[in-house]
Amino acid sequence: MNSDARRDIARSVLEGRHGFQFRWDSWNQAHDALDSISKSTAGAVVMVRGPTGAGITSLLDAFVATHSTTVIVVRHDIFLSRVNLVDRVQQMVFPTSEYGWLKQVPKSLVEYVKLTNRRTIVIDDAEIIINERDSLGNLIDDMCKFAMSAAGMQVIFSTRRVPLQNLFCKIKAVQTADISLSGTLTTQNWVDLKDQFCHWADSRYGLNIRGQGEDLITTAIAPLEIALAMSMLELLYCAALLRDHLPTKRLGALAMEDLKWEVQRVVYG
Repeated sequence: MNSDARRDIARSVLEGRHGFQFRWDSWNQAHDALDSISKSTAGAVVMVRGPTGAGITSLLDAFVATHSTTVIVVRHDIFLSRVNLVDRVQQMVFPTSEYGWLKQVPKSLVEYVKLTNRRTIVIDDAEIIINERDSLGNLIDDMCKFAMSAAGMQVIFSTRRVPLQNLFCKIKAVQTADISLSGTLTTQNWVDLKDQFCHWADSRYGLNIRGQGEDLITTAIAPLEIALAMSMLELLYCAALLRDHLPTKRLGALAMEDLKWEVQRVVYG
């Protein structure tokens, strides 16, 4: 493979366009918990939380993909700045309906849920749908309205905002569940991550970097936050890929910031 092709691959890896998603113990346990909750017939409000990079969005995306026929996904819309959660869900189900700043779950929506079994509402980063008329407290109240409705709906939302987490913990009227994702990798997680990522990238790009750069890729760094681990592993993979083009040949002796600088200079220089 020529130098330009290697630089193109390295650029794709460094920019996160490789498509790899690591799923470790905490992620799998959270996914199983969501699956279990979705099988319940009782209304509930479920919070998913964790540090940046812990895989919350990928978790909810995977859950939605698995339960696509039974979920209603509420997404942020910059044009919807004056409507509450009830309005948003109503609009997702009945796109031609008008916004009425609904204070209760309408009977038409309840009947729709009973007929279709689309009982689960999923909201990623719930705090971003707060509107200028609303508040965190009103958002929690609206979630409870869905859970207490005749349809017995479930609201699954993610958040990193402590005030919203605190309000969730005060819910008494309905069943709740708190699912927390850990963003810290154990030593074994780090080993698994390296093996899985290298195998994925080698297969995608038709390479054998895991074998060629084994002395570099096997760098032992743990415990480590998942977000930092991925960026570090992408860098190590690219360093092994571009080894012959880097000015410093003893890559393992470089500090991570120095290695990053050398790799980026070759890729983008």
